[in-house]
Amino acid sequence: MKIEFGWHLDRAPWAYTQPGLNRIRVGRKNFTALLQTRLGITRPDTGHAERVSQYLERLQSIDSPDAWFHKSFQVDPWSTAQELLAARDDAVANGWNGLLPAEQADSEPLSPLLRTLEAAEKAPGRLAPSLADDIAELLTALDSPLPLGIDELILQHPEHSFPQIWQVIIGKLRSRGVRISESFSAATPPKLTILTAETEWNAAEAAARWLASGENASTAVVCSDSSALLDSYLSGHGLPAVGVGAPSVWRPQDQLIPLFFEVIWSPVNVQLLSELLSLPGSPIRRGAARHLLGALKAEPGIGGDAWAAAIADIEGDEKLGPDVAGVLDNVFNTGLLVEEENVSGNHLAERAEWLAARLRARVSMDATAAATASLLQRILALIKHLPRVSRRDLRRIIAAVITPSAGSLVSAEASPWLRLGHLAELTDDVDQVLWWGFQGASALHHRRWDAHDVAALARVGVLLPAPEELSALEVRQTLAGSTRTRNLVLVQIQQRDGERVAGNPLLEALVAAQSNGQAETVAARLAALTVVPEQLIGGKGRWSLAGRQAQLAPVAQHRPLAPRPVHEVAPNPMLIPKRISYTQLSTLLGCSFAWALKHKAHLKAPDAAGVPAGNQMLGIFAHKVVEVLHGELRPLHRSVPEAAEVSAVVGRLLPQLASELLLPGQLHRLAGVRATIEATVMMFFQQLQRGGVVLQEMEKEFGKDLTLTVAGSGLTVSVEGRADAVGIDAHGRTTVVDLKWSNTERYLREDVQRGEALQLALYQWALNDGDVPPDFPAAYFLLKQGTFASAHPEFGAALQPAQDTPELWRRAVRAVEFTVEEVLAGRITAAQPAEDALVDGEPGAAGLAAENERLHRKPNCRYCHFGTLCGLKGDYS
Repeated sequence: MKIEFGWHLDRAPWAYTQPGLNRIRVGRKNFTALLQTRLGITRPDTGHAERVSQYLERLQSIDSPDAWFHKSFQVDPWSTAQELLAARDDAVANGWNGLLPAEQADSEPLSPLLRTLEAAEKAPGRLAPSLADDIAELLTALDSPLPLGIDELILQHPEHSFPQIWQVIIGKLRSRGVRISESFSAATPPKLTILTAETEWNAAEAAARWLASGENASTAVVCSDSSALLDSYLSGHGLPAVGVGAPSVWRPQDQLIPLFFEVIWSPVNVQLLSELLSLPGSPIRRGAARHLLGALKAEPGIGGDAWAAAIADIEGDEKLGPDVAGVLDNVFNTGLLVEEENVSGNHLAERAEWLAARLRARVSMDATAAATASLLQRILALIKHLPRVSRRDLRRIIAAVITPSAGSLVSAEASPWLRLGHLAELTDDVDQVLWWGFQGASALHHRRWDAHDVAALARVGVLLPAPEELSALEVRQTLAGSTRTRNLVLVQIQQRDGERVAGNPLLEALVAAQSNGQAETVAARLAALTVVPEQLIGGKGRWSLAGRQAQLAPVAQHRPLAPRPVHEVAPNPMLIPKRISYTQLSTLLGCSFAWALKHKAHLKAPDAAGVPAGNQMLGIFAHKVVEVLHGELRPLHRSVPEAAEVSAVVGRLLPQLASELLLPGQLHRLAGVRATIEATVMMFFQQLQRGGVVLQEMEKEFGKDLTLTVAGSGLTVSVEGRADAVGIDAHGRTTVVDLKWSNTERYLREDVQRGEALQLALYQWALNDGDVPPDFPAAYFLLKQGTFASAHPEFGAALQPAQDTPELWRRAVRAVEFTVEEVLAGRITAAQPAEDALVDGEPGAAGLAAENERLHRKPNCRYCHFGTLCGLKGDYS
């Protein structure tokens, strides 16, 4: 057997231009495995995470308060063990047997690192061998008389360029009769072309056209990055896909376990819980997940009223039942783990048993569940024996087990070209090479050892290769691979996802290897060899790149058109609003296009995207604090709570409605929010007392029919909803307060001053008799600022409105009648795009509304999910 051996050939194809029997190409990993097989010393593989766990136990046995690694080990034991194990394996892979040189008077004392490694090597406990141990074992195993069956070992780079331990192994093979030779490539460098595009899209288009413009029987495609975009353009030319994916931990099957172990701790991260509930392949049944997502959308926390209602709905669902409801409530609510209680590995394993059972049940329906279940069992095996597992330790263990996977959206297809991962893998002669993803091909060689550690190990025969030597070896192998072709095209991009992409240090070596020509410096040569996509098209549409040409046909310019702001559809009685709330009414008046999409086409953002955060979450939370306090005060006939009562309610409701504030890193924000809410809630109750307003009910439901005149006919619409706070003043009048949380009070105050506080007018109309609402006390209360915005003195300093409540309501009804008539006639308007499309001098919607004495409402585009559909976001694709 003939073996071609090179440092970077583990992924190289065995043969391409000269296939034959008994001839293979290997790197150090595959060559080690081959020699182990021939010598009969193979053994089962052990995962890296399992080896870290074993080494951690060894470190525990030698740890003491005086140990060099003690402080690091106390803070983060897993990472400490991982780092020390990497150093140990590096030394063993270069021939270290666990012994250190004796101390000498004229030499530096041994470093704490080396002493720790020596102590850990002698410590009790099993440490499964790795590739490093396999390589070291070859030094003695090759003394065995067992036949190897190797006739010739062909080195792809000079023997002296290999690390010292491999030079010893090669020498032992030579002494056993294996013929050692070196393969020398041609010294002539290829013609180099550097295609530098601004984005990956430009690069993929040019690279695919280059492959489509010539014969590829003697072509190699080196792909060092994801080929997703390149594959898309290749498909357009009828060419096969390269099928290389980028490593990622964000694939659904890889997220399931980390997400689960994040949300079983208190305080819970509701955003991560919503991701788990909506994840493809989630262990939570889809029907149950919908109920729980709805609860999180209403109250962004667990254990509150919305959560309890969702659990009750699951229990009452005949397809789910009480067993499912009980398990879900226990796992994600009542049985949450508390890190301060010193959670053991066994306890964690018990909590994960439900997930393991769900994965086992899914295996028959989903093949990926089997792999996920296997990963979970590995994690549980690593943690079960631990007396205490912190969240940090658990994250480290999970990250060690679940490594990024590189699955491609499109599988690799049979192709005429040779596919490689790096140019150093090219050992056959080809005519053309296209290197896609060149900037992602450089390997980082970290400096792990200090100079005195290197010298100390050298005294016991362990010669550690310097990072510079490994980098130089990569450069030499890349240059050697480049001489296997006549034409080399490197593809570079300037930016990805809006960020600049770093260059590859190999570029300098490849450019320096080119003949001088007229350029004397490397920078000048680089400029001479670089082309951009705009330079590839010559006269008469002739496209040319690196010796290949294509004739491009002119295409008429097409500018994407914005969607029409006004959609004319056939009259449709299905568009009649049957029931309407204030929110729906505001949307209808502001933008009938958004109203039709949301309430008639039933388009909506996913529930997971609707879990409140930020100001929306704080508004829900503060509102609930007021509601709960009122519920406690009313039976006692009290109107103002004590500060301690407010603080107690805030603390009790935090995990139910604002668990985001309890997460690590939120302490300062939590303190600020608590202080604000506790102060402003007191202001709310105190001002009501000063103004003679008795608060009677929170979240008061109402329903009342609104009669409209549309196209000469009567139309009755049911108006339904809930008023935040309803009370009575000293004159027996109904008072209404709507609670708001906003960064600024400006817009609500302006609404009141213009006499356009439609929400307050609607509440007064719905809660009183008559077709027109009375001008009774009503106000907005700004929960963040602790101020009222009102035209009535009962709530403090009154604002002067431009029109009274009855007039506002009459204008609002005319606006509703006009908009409904437009909608029923089939005229659906995207308000802001329609406004933007007006020509100079043409009256806008506000002017037309004022002219016809209708209320004008601005569209709430900032919080609308349909900005892409109406064209407001500028993406017309």
